[in-house]
Amino acid sequence: MQRLTRQRNAVFSAFSDTGLVLTAPEILERARAIVPEISLSTVYRQVSMLLADGEIAKVELPGEPARYEVACKPDAHRHSHHHGEEADHHHHYFHCGSCGQVFMLHACPGPMTDLVPKGFRVTSHEVTLHGVCAACAGAARKARSPKAH
Repeated sequence: MQRLTRQRNAVFSAFSDTGLVLTAPEILERARAIVPEISLSTVYRQVSMLLADGEIAKVELPGEPARYEVACKPDAHRHSHHHGEEADHHHHYFHCGSCGQVFMLHACPGPMTDLVPKGFRVTSHEVTLHGVCAACAGAARKARSPKAH
């Protein structure tokens, strides 16, 4: 069981930067810093167990591979978007079209009732912003700027 514990810890440790939402290959790359011999199939097994235990959550964006993030604890995010009612906690995301990374957004635009036709009732929503992350935007600016001699 020691090996599984090391591997599980390595997979869970991949999420130490809580602003990232990771694919299995990204988890593998980070987990190998702790357990160099870990394989992609082991990462998938550990991800499956962490999902079952409620330690991580699956994030699915249309046309993208599944990603994973650390699951929120229910009491950690008690807030409301619906005039006094307690809403289910959820996340929104920023998808960088340049590097492909997905970042968690720590804000919500609130209720979407103003966007739907009269008589409709919103029960949930998901927001994914698409663009270029700060690192990629910075790299693009550097590439465009003239080199000083």
